[in-house]
Amino acid sequence: MHLAGVIPVASLKTDLETVFPDVLLPIMPDFTAIQKAVYECAMVGCQTIWIVANDDLAPIVRKSVGEWIYDPVYFKRTFTKFYADSRKEVPIYYVPIYPKDRDRRDCYGWSILHGIYSAWLTATKISKWLLPEKYYISFPLSAYEIEPLRQHRKLISDKKRQFYLSFDGRTIKDNLPLAFTLTGEDFKTCRRNLNKKTTREYLPPLPSQSLPSVKRPLKERWSARHFDLATVFEPLELSDKGKVDVDWFYDLSVWDSYCQFLGSENRINKPERDLYKPRFHTKIPYTEG
Repeated sequence: MHLAGVIPVASLKTDLETVFPDVLLPIMPDFTAIQKAVYECAMVGCQTIWIVANDDLAPIVRKSVGEWIYDPVYFKRTFTKFYADSRKEVPIYYVPIYPKDRDRRDCYGWSILHGIYSAWLTATKISKWLLPEKYYISFPLSAYEIEPLRQHRKLISDKKRQFYLSFDGRTIKDNLPLAFTLTGEDFKTCRRNLNKKTTREYLPPLPSQSLPSVKRPLKERWSARHFDLATVFEPLELSDKGKVDVDWFYDLSVWDSYCQFLGSENRINKPERDLYKPRFHTKIPYTEG
């Protein structure tokens, strides 16, 4: 079972107006929003993690989270004699939005769909046995308890059941950035829905024409770039069997909500630093002949 984690960064909209990338927002001392999202993907059992970030942000994000992370469940199994030898590494990959989709379909929901497609496309070029069978979506600027998700690993990896988080009866379909899973069929359904609803550069052809010839006004072209999460994932069918309620939730992309989170008693348990510090692969030294 290949569970791929997808973390959308590209096209993220906030009202924070920070001088640094919003995904580097601190949620605990020495623990940023993007590190939280990566740790969450590792906690739920993702075998790979795909961060969708364009070339302007990818180097900064990579410096913050690195190229791989340990699976927290296998990090310190004290009942194992040599537990350091049984640790599992989860690779982290960075993928940008295609230039042809920028300023056309690149809403925040499209970043998720593009991350899923990139994970699938990369796997197909290696081996059919590596194809992801399910995708876990983690939002950097969403605050809720992460540790309880560990007990739902089996449900999250179940290919026959959907998984999603809910707060006060609201989910991703209510435009709330809460974690959820997608299958390949769900991905195709949502992408078709987005491409069907979006406007394009030209108006539909007139009855007497076979091809479109009149351009739309500039502001009306490619409406998909303004779609919210609820619009993109409207076709999803969420069953109560896969619902997991969270006790508290804060949308950190909104300043007032971020302030409420900092002023509340709710906290995200920060793991030990070895589980979230940036790690990089060692480059093999060589000399040119």
